[in-house]
Amino acid sequence: MRSGGGRSVCSTPGFKVIVLLVAWSDAHTAWPGGSDGATRIDLDMNFKIRQREPELMDQPGLSAGEHGRALAGLGRINWWSRSDAIVWPAVLESARRRAGKPLQILDIASGGGDVALSIAARAKRAGIPVEIDGCDISPFAISYATQQAAARGLEQVRFFECDVLTQSLDKQYDVVMCSLFLHHLDEEPAQQLLKIMAESSRELILVNDLRRSRAGYCLAWTACRLLTRSPVVHTDGPLSVAGAFTVNEITELARQAGLSGFQITRHWPQRWLLKWSRK
Repeated sequence: MRSGGGRSVCSTPGFKVIVLLVAWSDAHTAWPGGSDGATRIDLDMNFKIRQREPELMDQPGLSAGEHGRALAGLGRINWWSRSDAIVWPAVLESARRRAGKPLQILDIASGGGDVALSIAARAKRAGIPVEIDGCDISPFAISYATQQAAARGLEQVRFFECDVLTQSLDKQYDVVMCSLFLHHLDEEPAQQLLKIMAESSRELILVNDLRRSRAGYCLAWTACRLLTRSPVVHTDGPLSVAGAFTVNEITELARQAGLSGFQITRHWPQRWLLKWSRK
């Protein structure tokens, strides 16, 4: 993501104007704890290594109001970045091979349910039967996602509380996927998650996540401020990119997890998709 003169998008005058406008907007936002440290954008960050820092969404004590605004904001970002469109072609291909039998899908770390519900809506429009479960460690997120499913009339989607890294799943699924979650984990639990996904899948696993890069960081910093007023998302969005895996890093993790024959493709905006099939 470079300008014609070879400069990073982050260093162009137009981007700097956007930064100033958004920073002014941030000054009118009430930040948790009264701080707006996330207003600053670190253009000198070293993107050659992961910069793992605790995210606000991962911390206990987040109020229901802040949590709800954050999930709503992430929903808008997922809609804008078309997170569901990244995994949909593989889901559609699997569903069409089942001759009308419902495709059973598990969405790990489903959050507000955005991707699971969007996949269900796509399947409904295409006349393809699916049964989708979403699991998350957060009771608030499960309640929020369940309400969203009811509001959209998507009875084929249900959500349940579970930490798949410490709790066993009680069934297998045709497709096991997770979106924008792996970057929350250190290397060892990330490798463990890939193994768990493979063990829980009868056919296919899909992992969609951020790609660490300077362009991705700048894009996240800006998009999070233009698409939501949630200070939690303003803080966590850029942190997520800084802590994300590169394509080379996820390739090595997949190999260490014992996934042979996997495929990794790059997607807009600054995403990658890992696809592994049992067959």
